[in-house]
Amino acid sequence: MKIIRFIFSFCFMLIVSIAVSQAQQLEIHFINVGWGGSMFIKGPNGTTLLIEAGNTGKGTAKVVPYLKSIGIQPADGFDYAIAGHQHSDHLGGLAEVINAGYNVRVKNYYNGSTYTTTPVTEWNNAAAKTTAGAPVILPVGTTINLGDSATITCVARNGTIIGGGTVSVSDENDRSIALLIQYKWFDFLWASDLGGGSIDQSCTGRSTSQVDVETSVITAISPGGASPLIPAGGIDVLFVNHHGSESSTNKNWMNLSAPAVAVISTGDGQSSNWYLPRKDVVENVLLAQATSCITVPPALVLQTEEGAPAGALTSTAGFSVGAIKISANGKGYYVVSADGAVTQGPNEVSAAGLPLTFTTDDHLPGHTPTAVLDESKLQPEGFELGQNYPNPFNPSTTISFVLPLSGRVSLQIFNTLGVRVATLLDQHIKAGRYSVKWDAGKLASGA
Repeated sequence: MKIIRFIFSFCFMLIVSIAVSQAQQLEIHFINVGWGGSMFIKGPNGTTLLIEAGNTGKGTAKVVPYLKSIGIQPADGFDYAIAGHQHSDHLGGLAEVINAGYNVRVKNYYNGSTYTTTPVTEWNNAAAKTTAGAPVILPVGTTINLGDSATITCVARNGTIIGGGTVSVSDENDRSIALLIQYKWFDFLWASDLGGGSIDQSCTGRSTSQVDVETSVITAISPGGASPLIPAGGIDVLFVNHHGSESSTNKNWMNLSAPAVAVISTGDGQSSNWYLPRKDVVENVLLAQATSCITVPPALVLQTEEGAPAGALTSTAGFSVGAIKISANGKGYYVVSADGAVTQGPNEVSAAGLPLTFTTDDHLPGHTPTAVLDESKLQPEGFELGQNYPNPFNPSTTISFVLPLSGRVSLQIFNTLGVRVATLLDQHIKAGRYSVKWDAGKLASGA
């Protein structure tokens, strides 16, 4: 009987196979900075981007520790840094990350706004010292190559829409950059704090002074639009603009994107009476309860944590899961996981069923807004042992692996002295994709 043994130490060939596997994935990390925004992206070819870094103080307290936990050290730096717009809860931590030793090699991008505050000045000064130099305007239509046909395309900035459209904007939020990240069949849409106006107020209850830029963007990139980039089935993962505020995520943004997963970057630190994320967005739009105007299935709503201070308008319907990771392999599926490091609200990783594997909605016939349970549809092509996540961890971590054929599997943990400290799995299992959680809480500190 064939035995497949997973060993974490003293196995050079296995380490090599892990590195090859990771190099062929698109990784999107939503870093939990509380109320604010921060995202790290690593392409199949190793190209890296830091997109925002939370409010002042969060770069040091949250972003840098998270980057180190996933193996991105200061010496690695980034290829690109992007500020979606100039508000401090999005770029306040960027200077701190750079000052911690992270160089930016290619470009520092911003939205072209003249809005300025002390955090804006601090980022400009820090960015000027990087190899990339001071921030420059990100032109609409710019495409960043991430390797293996994976790309990031700027589809809107400061009221200019890809394909030639424009919207008159004055609010700094509405000047936000919008990015479409694609890896073969996988599509992800991000737009910082972009507004959606009040076009559906009578249906969803949303009300805002921001203008509707969302409709112009999603219409332009949908089939029949001025720059059709996404399929008729919509996209796979949607970033919920403006922390789930009622200013954003209108009916067109939801109906035309038709996401399987919606991610909200939110948490404590917001001003009183903001109450983000809002019920009229989470329940009525994302969970499709406003049935008279939301015509697509509900999304799986994940948020970094719950909003605070909270009030009667605050939604808790999304799953509060800490930092969120999306891994797409370009073969028709993607995996959603989270570290559960929640500081505001409950840890709902288990309640959300994470990690979950999804098919991309345009890889298989029809839109599939739910997790794929039939692993046979995913057709594993080779053995893969994924990097444990999170790493470092305290006290638990999740180990994923792919088995291309049935066999007896032994998953063992060894310390640096070569002594086995745990056996997590030792049984015959079918081909497929699996993840095992390991709780090391009983081991001596430092093991």
